[in-house]
Amino acid sequence: MWRKIHIGIYEETLEVRAVEVTTNNAGHAPLLPELLDQNPLDQNIGSVTADEAYDARKCYGAIVARNAHAIIPPRKNSKSWNPKSAGAIARNEAVTASRYPGRAI
Repeated sequence: MWRKIHIGIYEETLEVRAVEVTTNNAGHAPLLPELLDQNPLDQNIGSVTADEAYDARKCYGAIVARNAHAIIPPRKNSKSWNPKSAGAIARNEAVTASRYPGRAI
């Protein structure tokens, strides 16, 4: 069995701010809130960039709770979520924005 490492890096200094090591069968999305929680609440997080494996309600909710912007491409053929939370609204904006130019941009 191999291991995966999930890291949070401060963009300006490349300092590692959060780290989780998991087994190869652990999902990505459940770990994002834990990574964010490794940073003190008074520490500003401007944005969170991740791949489409993090395109989940739990991730968007955790990012919005920290007053950060999510930079996560929606999954292929994604549909808008029922906008009951700030996280869903942020994600729906990404889905709408990706429809015209495409996911790659």
